[in-house]
Amino acid sequence: MRGIRGLRRWRIGLPVLAVVIVVLAGGIAMATSTVPGHPVPGMTAPDWSQLSVGPYPSAPTDYKPLYSGASDVYEIESRRMLGYLVSPDEIDPDVTYLGGARTVDDSDGNFGDEVGLLAAPFPKNWQPVAQRNRLIAGAYIWRNNNSVRARKHITLAIMRFPSEQAAKAAADGFADALAAPGLHALPTDGLEARASSISDDKGQIFAAHGVYAIVGHAVMPQADATALAERLQAMLRAQLAKMADLKPTPLEDIPDLPTDPDGIMRMTLPNKYDSSDSDLFGFRQGGVYSAAGALHFERDGAAARKAFAAAGVDLVARNGATVYRTRDLAAAFGLQAALTTPGRDDDEFPNPPGLTDAHCIQLDEPEPVRRATYLCAVVYGRYVAVIGAQAEFSGAEPGSFPQRVAAQYSMLAKSG
Repeated sequence: MRGIRGLRRWRIGLPVLAVVIVVLAGGIAMATSTVPGHPVPGMTAPDWSQLSVGPYPSAPTDYKPLYSGASDVYEIESRRMLGYLVSPDEIDPDVTYLGGARTVDDSDGNFGDEVGLLAAPFPKNWQPVAQRNRLIAGAYIWRNNNSVRARKHITLAIMRFPSEQAAKAAADGFADALAAPGLHALPTDGLEARASSISDDKGQIFAAHGVYAIVGHAVMPQADATALAERLQAMLRAQLAKMADLKPTPLEDIPDLPTDPDGIMRMTLPNKYDSSDSDLFGFRQGGVYSAAGALHFERDGAAARKAFAAAGVDLVARNGATVYRTRDLAAAFGLQAALTTPGRDDDEFPNPPGLTDAHCIQLDEPEPVRRATYLCAVVYGRYVAVIGAQAEFSGAEPGSFPQRVAAQYSMLAKSG
C-alpha cells in the first residue's frame, strides 16, 4: 500500500513539476530579456514619525479668499491676464532672468518714485492717470540678461480699463507724463502706438488695444535709435499677438470666476501664518494661475518654459507654497529636478527629516518676488510643491522652514 500511494503521489506530482519547470524557465527568460518601455521613478514613503508640521495644517484645508474691496475681486482677472502677457525671453532669448512679476492695481505700491530694490514698477505721476481712467486690472513682468556690461532689459504690462476710450486716454496719459528734456519720438512703422527715448539705449512704447493699454520699456547694450525702435516694435507686435484671444470678463461676472479649480488651493499651504506668499511690497499673489501665467514668477523664464512643457503643467496654485499639477508622477519628478537645479553659486541643502524624496537648495541671491533664499520641492503623485523661506538676519534658515515643508507634503499626501 505504501508503494502504491507513493507511486500515485509521484504521478500526481509530475504535472505540477512540469508547471514549475515551465514557470522557472519563463522567469529566467524574462530576467535575461529586455522589457520594452522606460523606467520611471517611484515615491519613497516618508518617515511620518520624523515629520513635524508645527502650527501648520497637515491636511487639505478649505480655501476662502479674503475680499476687502473691489480691487481684491478684480485681482482674479489680473491673474487671468498674466496668462496673456508676453515673457521677455520670447522676444529675446538672452532676457530670461526675473526682475519682477505681479498683478497690477492703482495702489501706491505700483506707482511710486522710490529707487533701488523697493522701486515701484511705474512712476508716481502715472497714478492719477490710472485712477482717473479707472484701472480695473493688470499684469506686469520684467526680466534682464543678468549682465552689467551689456545690459538688456524688457518690461511689459497690460492694463484693463472700463472702455476703449479710457484705455486710449490712459496710454496717451502715461506717454505724456514722461515729458522730459531731450525726449524724442521713435518710429513705430505703422503700429498705432507712441514710442520715445532720451538716450537711445532705453525707451518706451505705449498702445491701446480695445479696453487694454499696453506699456513696454526696453534697455539696450548701446545707444542705437534704430535698434531700440526695432526692439520696442517687436515687443508690441508680440504682445498684440499674445492678446489675440484675450476677452475681458464682464465686471459683474468676475466674482463668479473659479477661485479654486479642481481644489488645488485646498492642498496648497495657506498664507495666514506668515508673509511667504507676499512680494517685496506686501502684495499677496495667492491664487490659481494658468501655466502661462505662473511662468512669469519663475527665476529663469526660458528654462521654466521648457520644464513646464516637458512635465505637462496645466495648473498652478500660489499661496504659502507653490503647487504645480503635472501630467503624471514621472513628470512631477522631472519638474522637481528642474525647479531645484542649483545655479552656479547656489548650494544643495539637506532635506527636512523624514522626506527622502525632497530636494532643497540654498540660493546665493534671493529670488526676486518673495525674496526666498531657501527652496525645497516635494513630490506626491502628479503634484510638485515648492516651499520657500527668507533667510534669517544671520543667513540661516528659519526654524519653521522644515515644518512648513513637512506640512505641505502632508497636505498633498492626504488630499485623496
